[in-house]
Amino acid sequence: MVGALAVAAYSYMALVPVIQPPIMRLMTTEKERAVKMPTVSGQVSRTALIAFPIVVTLVTGLIAPKGLPLMGMIMLGNFMKVSGAVPRLTKASENEVANIATLFLGLAIGGTMAGPHFLKLQTLVVFGLGLVAIIIDTVGGLLLGKIWYALSGGKVNPLVGAAGISAYPMAARLVQNEGQRWNKHNFLLMHAMGANTGGQVGSVMAAAIMLAVLKGLHIIP
Repeated sequence: MVGALAVAAYSYMALVPVIQPPIMRLMTTEKERAVKMPTVSGQVSRTALIAFPIVVTLVTGLIAPKGLPLMGMIMLGNFMKVSGAVPRLTKASENEVANIATLFLGLAIGGTMAGPHFLKLQTLVVFGLGLVAIIIDTVGGLLLGKIWYALSGGKVNPLVGAAGISAYPMAARLVQNEGQRWNKHNFLLMHAMGANTGGQVGSVMAAAIMLAVLKGLHIIP
């Protein structure tokens, strides 16, 4: 099922701009969408930048060790970039290594997608579950955003909640575009990027915990 899962995941990443905006407009009022949040200002200290990937990796190892390989690779790239100590390796990982890995990933996935194995009901179920997951994630994020809107006295734009998914950074860009559509002076990008980063980190940890539970219940080997 690796091929079907990969195609479903990347298909819905690409379809996020189609799926999310109607849900945003359905679940929020024009007044809520027009809420202007203060521009994020100030500089993050170098210590915080370097500590972030280290702390996230350690916390993931303690809470969800099955997600450590993926989280470790994500945070390694982050650490290399913010440290500034290995600029050549950073540029190589952003370009040559990433391109080579993408090429081999595509070949490996494509090699598992023979017609008789891919074109079947099980694959359609995977695609259906992917669509349901994106919708539920968006609805849940918007509901939490509306809660923060109420608790803050109308100072938090609930659209930011829609960025709390792993579609990075597409979901944050959509929040920015949707916010500016209703208020030209609205700049929600950095607020949404914070939620988007949390969604990416949280999805890795949640998936790792789910795998550990399923394995503990002997549902998967």
